[in-house]
Amino acid sequence: MHLIIRLGLRVTALVLKFVLTVVIARTLGFAAVADYGLALAVSVVASKLLGLGFSTEINRRLSLPNSNGVVADACRLMFIFGATYLLITAVVGLLQFSGAFRVVGSIRPAIIWSVTLVAFSEHAGLETNLWIFSMHRSRFGALLLFVRTGAWAALAIGGLVSGAIQSTVQIFVLWGGANGLVIAVVIFDLVAKKRRLEQRTKRERLDSSGVMLPLWLGGLPFFVATTFLSGLQYSERFIAGMVVPPSVLGKYVFCWSISNAIQTIGYATLAVTTGPRLVKALDVSRDRFHLVLRRSVLASLGLSAVGAASLLIASDFIFRVAHQPAGMEEFIVLGVLLVSFVFRSIADIYWSGAIALRLGKQVAALILLVALFAVPAGWLLVNYVGIVGAAIAHLFASIGVVALLLWLVGCSSNASCDAVKRVTENYHAS
Repeated sequence: MHLIIRLGLRVTALVLKFVLTVVIARTLGFAAVADYGLALAVSVVASKLLGLGFSTEINRRLSLPNSNGVVADACRLMFIFGATYLLITAVVGLLQFSGAFRVVGSIRPAIIWSVTLVAFSEHAGLETNLWIFSMHRSRFGALLLFVRTGAWAALAIGGLVSGAIQSTVQIFVLWGGANGLVIAVVIFDLVAKKRRLEQRTKRERLDSSGVMLPLWLGGLPFFVATTFLSGLQYSERFIAGMVVPPSVLGKYVFCWSISNAIQTIGYATLAVTTGPRLVKALDVSRDRFHLVLRRSVLASLGLSAVGAASLLIASDFIFRVAHQPAGMEEFIVLGVLLVSFVFRSIADIYWSGAIALRLGKQVAALILLVALFAVPAGWLLVNYVGIVGAAIAHLFASIGVVALLLWLVGCSSNASCDAVKRVTENYHAS
């Protein structure tokens, strides 16, 4: 039942975001769509990079059965993020004062600052939202996620249609405000929990490190691995941008955006709760861990396969609604990318397993290995087969990531994989 609710909320949020893009185009024009696209791109990058390496480890620790002291570490982490935001704000101010932004076009100062607001709020909103999921409060986390990704979009649509909102800056302020609301709710919840714990354990010291360096070192390898993986997610698109005409690239990006819904829904519905459950299961036994892992992989495969088939069946209707001409090439590209994102959804589950097993260094090395083969292969495929080659390159990279994560997570409990076990045990001891 909880899965169905999370799935419904996530699909609703995606539909609202799609409708918002259409309404922006109709009411404010395509220049506003470009500004909105800029905010989306910056927020995605910010959500990954502004974690500074802390995100993975703080969420793993919050998922443990005895995570009382980690709540205090999470509160401290907000001050580190806040200081980072202030530093970046100062840098943005200096760049604007020096006129550096004129080099990249006539970006209005209001857009620069509102996009910066969105980037900071989106990162902080994501971090705090994940903390709730990590503490095994999936219903509360799903509701907050819907506020961040869907509810504000519904308000923006209503504001644009009624004329109450007349600029992208107002949209960005509403977006940042929704994130701010979520951040405030989570911080209030954590502070209240911290006070309750302190009252219960007046004579006992909470299990908090009080030192952020071990927390940072624990999450840093996955931070590096995430950076590599993000590059693989978009590498073939950048290569295609240098080879194919813009109109053809636009068709690929459109197909990619449709297909990416598979991974987006799978992550928000399954992966975001699978990680905490795997950490908790591992605390019981390795057998319990692998049981939860197998069930999660099968659930992800089923959900993503059904979603991919549905999108492929509805592809002609989607292209017609978007006023995009679709031929056999577009159909092939969409089909290949849908299969690729099914693999990416499965990879998200194994990625959660690797986090639970603390295999960050090994994952970073393996993702780099995939990139060393996938990027040159992508270059050849795009040059010889065009956007179909780009889709095939994306699929090859997805298969490579899943295969290596499957091998790595499987080896973590396989007696025949002595080398991997020794590395893992040494990492745990450190």
